[in-house]
Amino acid sequence: MLLQSIGLGSIDISGMIDAMAQTPSLTVLPDPDRASTTDPLRVSIPVRLAAALLLATGAAPAAAWEPVALPNAVKAKLPAGYIVRVASCSRTLDPPQPICIVVVARPDEGGQPGAAVRKAPARPLLVYRLSGGVAKLIDRNDRIVLRRDEGGQCDPVEDAGHIAIKGRYFTLESGVACGQHWTDFTTFRFDPALRSFVWQNRIFESLRLNSDAGPNAQALVSDGRKVTRADPRHPIRLEAYRPR
Repeated sequence: MLLQSIGLGSIDISGMIDAMAQTPSLTVLPDPDRASTTDPLRVSIPVRLAAALLLATGAAPAAAWEPVALPNAVKAKLPAGYIVRVASCSRTLDPPQPICIVVVARPDEGGQPGAAVRKAPARPLLVYRLSGGVAKLIDRNDRIVLRRDEGGQCDPVEDAGHIAIKGRYFTLESGVACGQHWTDFTTFRFDPALRSFVWQNRIFESLRLNSDAGPNAQALVSDGRKVTRADPRHPIRLEAYRPR
């Protein structure tokens, strides 16, 4: 485990995250307002670094399939019959309030993604606001997180499932790196007027095998990058957003 490898295996991570509800946390995230100019090969690096560094300090985003520590108030409000797959807790700037964003899944959704089994169940994304030691569900979306069998040969959450929060923004990362190679970054912004998160933008990047067989050629090269931005005149609430 990462914590043990750097000598932090004995730290009470759950207690640290409970305390985080009273303290702003540090997160690293590509600037959502500069999505069109961000280097596509560098976008995922800050997100993954944030996942590793903040997990070590108790202010996750936590990588998929790792044990996730959440405030007890949030754990008490999780839907019955689900387990946590990915989670991140931080503080929004406007209004200043601690939140936790959690992806849950059915514990029996296993099996090989490409296997001929029943359709994989949805993985709800839940947003909780913490106040006075109580967690309240303020947003939910059952479609934005890809199901186990929607990533081709690989599970798009197991390969690259992360949530990063910065200020009033959060970004959900998913992707696969077997068979196909792609990464998806979908960003939402908290709108104080609507008192809800609204869709901000989506960045989809793909790689392909390099046809150049030269000794110094990279194995994979960019196969395209698509940036889709929200229309500010027609905000789409998190609960209503559907990936296309």
